[in-house]
Amino acid sequence: MKKFLLISLLLSLSSILQVQAQPMQIGWQDLEGKVEPYQDPFAELTDEQLYNLSIYGRISEMKRLYPSYEITDAMQKEADDAKAQLIKENVDIEYMFKQRDIIMKKRQKASLITNDLLADREIEMSGYMLALEFNEGTVSEFLLVPTIGACSHKPVPPANQLIFVKAETPVAAGSPYMPIKITGTLRITPEVKDLYLVDGTKQIRMAYSLDNAIVEPFIATR
Repeated sequence: MKKFLLISLLLSLSSILQVQAQPMQIGWQDLEGKVEPYQDPFAELTDEQLYNLSIYGRISEMKRLYPSYEITDAMQKEADDAKAQLIKENVDIEYMFKQRDIIMKKRQKASLITNDLLADREIEMSGYMLALEFNEGTVSEFLLVPTIGACSHKPVPPANQLIFVKAETPVAAGSPYMPIKITGTLRITPEVKDLYLVDGTKQIRMAYSLDNAIVEPFIATR
């Protein structure tokens, strides 16, 4: 009986260790840290209202910062029409402009907050590879990004949505933004890297890194 219990205990312990040895499968939302809730008045605006606000704000800023710049009649009319439409829809323009800097600072702070529960955890996740350097058709260091076009054709994602990856072995470079799956130990290591693009260099801020990562092609399953 004791022998049977011992074998059962060893089997149970072995199963637990095997489960613990499996990397944690995570998604991009898991990388976001907890943010103190705040009200974002811009989230309540429609796309058209945001567009009109940007048009009116851009012309107003140009007139204030560059008084010698010639504002054409067409530009002024577009700004006036945008303002009139916003007033008609009861959008408080001055309030929105005052909130703009406040919200931008809050968004920037939120973009830097990491999920400390994932620090030094063995993880597995998928994304798109954006190479930092090429070496004879292979890539050893790259950014894992959440969407195609991120950082180059599209805006740079928040720092907590970017992972700097050093591959265990060089990866054959396929098409830009090649879908991949990475496995490795996730580190919280805020840093800035230069990304070389056709039209110049862009500094990219990232919050996470993965050393000696196992890189595999990602194949979506239905």
